[in-house]
Amino acid sequence: MQIPKKISKELAEETGWHIGDGSMNLYLNQGKQRGFYQLRGHIEDDKEHYEKRIKLLFEKIYEHKINIRTMPSTRVVGFQIWNDELINFKKNLGLCLGKKFDIEIPEIFLAKDNLKKAILRGIFDTDGGIYLEKKNNKLYPRIYITTISFKLSEQLLKLFQELNLRTTRYSQLFNKKFKRQRSYIITIRGIKMFHKFMKEISPKNPKHIAKYKKFIESQKLINSPNL
Repeated sequence: MQIPKKISKELAEETGWHIGDGSMNLYLNQGKQRGFYQLRGHIEDDKEHYEKRIKLLFEKIYEHKINIRTMPSTRVVGFQIWNDELINFKKNLGLCLGKKFDIEIPEIFLAKDNLKKAILRGIFDTDGGIYLEKKNNKLYPRIYITTISFKLSEQLLKLFQELNLRTTRYSQLFNKKFKRQRSYIITIRGIKMFHKFMKEISPKNPKHIAKYKKFIESQKLINSPNL
């Protein structure tokens, strides 16, 4: 595995995936502690993104082949690696081991606008969604990112506001029976903001692109002179 020697847009996006879908820790393996990394998404919704975007970009960044696997028993798709170098590299960037209760965007990715947008894209492509709500026979778009980290939610609010994207946040406490933690939902609403977000952040997950195309087609129907 080749550890990157410079900060790039590709590394920023990949770090965004980690913040969204990734986890890493040290575990006992063959009698000694070793670094373990995994990245996992939804078995159906994210499969194409993992196979066509994540695999290729990860292999380009780290010069290391990975196998994307589907795991029907847990309904996930992704990959895992035992590699101390990778874990140490990510730790040095400022990413945490274990649960991501306090995970945040490393400062090094906040220095330039292109890095900010790339890491936001990575986070949204793994932890975000688009909801098209029917209002008055029209589709009203809402973009959202969910996180259990208050620190990350603060950063997301600030970054989207810097991009002139109107953003709100609310928190939600899930049923304790399922041991869910309080989560923070960052939302961007409205047609104008939807178009601006898709242009500025440029998501690459096919499920997001499909939702945007669906919305565009609905607008064409509304504005059709034949209606």
